[in-house]
Amino acid sequence: MPPTLFGNQSAGFPAAGAEPVRIEYVAHQGLGGIAITNFLLNLITLSFYRFWAKTRVRRHIWSSVQINGEPVEYTGTGKELFFGFIVIMAVVFLPVALIGTGLAAYFGPESGAVIAFQLFIGLALVTLYGFAIYRARRYRLSRTVWRGIRGALPGSALSYSGKYFGSLLLSPMTLGWSTPAMNLILAQHITNDMRFGNTPFSFSGRSGPLYLRYALCWFGTIVAYFLIAAVGIALYYSGAFDGLQKVFASLADDSATSGNSKAGEGLAVIAGLLLAYLSYVALRSTIWSFYTARELNIFAQYTRFSGATFEFNATAWSLITLWLGNMALIIFTLGIAQPFVEQRIMRYFVERLSVHGAIDFASIQQSQAQLDRRGEGLIDALDLDAF
Repeated sequence: MPPTLFGNQSAGFPAAGAEPVRIEYVAHQGLGGIAITNFLLNLITLSFYRFWAKTRVRRHIWSSVQINGEPVEYTGTGKELFFGFIVIMAVVFLPVALIGTGLAAYFGPESGAVIAFQLFIGLALVTLYGFAIYRARRYRLSRTVWRGIRGALPGSALSYSGKYFGSLLLSPMTLGWSTPAMNLILAQHITNDMRFGNTPFSFSGRSGPLYLRYALCWFGTIVAYFLIAAVGIALYYSGAFDGLQKVFASLADDSATSGNSKAGEGLAVIAGLLLAYLSYVALRSTIWSFYTARELNIFAQYTRFSGATFEFNATAWSLITLWLGNMALIIFTLGIAQPFVEQRIMRYFVERLSVHGAIDFASIQQSQAQLDRRGEGLIDALDLDAF
């Protein structure tokens, strides 16, 4: 759930009956039992239970979010998620698989026709990324209810998908420098389409304030790359890998044959390259946390709801610790603690979000947007789901 889901304040003087907004996360017990049960049932059902598992986790986490002391509800069902997945598999992926198999059988698996078809399907799937993200956001908002009023996202998923695909094309063409502008365009599109009941959100702002931080992180990444490469080369020629080479050689065989020595050297180089890569990824993630924090804070300031203003307090260190904690939970529990990862993400956004002003919630009427009963199957099928 993004930090712009709920808001408050009317411009100027608050309307009669308007109330200030206090949003907080009040954790409930029972998530551990849900995590273990979900893991066992997914294991038994070969992961087919995951749709109902997601629903259980979302209901628990959503209910821990309280606005003015009243909990948020998640009303989606596992059946809807499962049905959405089945529809996508039957309508999109099954025909693609059948056509691909037919072409391979007729022309041969390495024929030009098969390769062209695979390239076309790969490009087509990439164009669906934005569509999948938008439809998933629409489903989750429509199943998010507070005081009996539900959210909505009645805009065009195709229009958003086109902009998202454009951002993917521009990023490598501009060496990443289009990212702040395109991220703002995407955030503006989806936020302006969002509704709570019949009341819209609005998003307006410029990407200019993001570019100084982006430039620092961009050049910092280049420096980090050359720094790690230089350190790795220096260590290699200084003989620092000799000990590592001997360790791998001894693991291969206790005898000191030349073959084992070369094998040990090769494994030592591979281990060194892997270590250098992991160091680069960690350093790069740390550097870009400074930009991500800036973007989250700026985008919150650009968002309004019924005249309400928002403030988000993200810092690079808080994002780093959030990421490290989530990685540790996933790695050391073999994924069993995934519900706690989702809880930590939700809590992070809720606890750092401030809403300024007052809103007349009593004047907000129920959304008339049509409910989609097919869940969010495309984002699950493309394995893009982050929350």
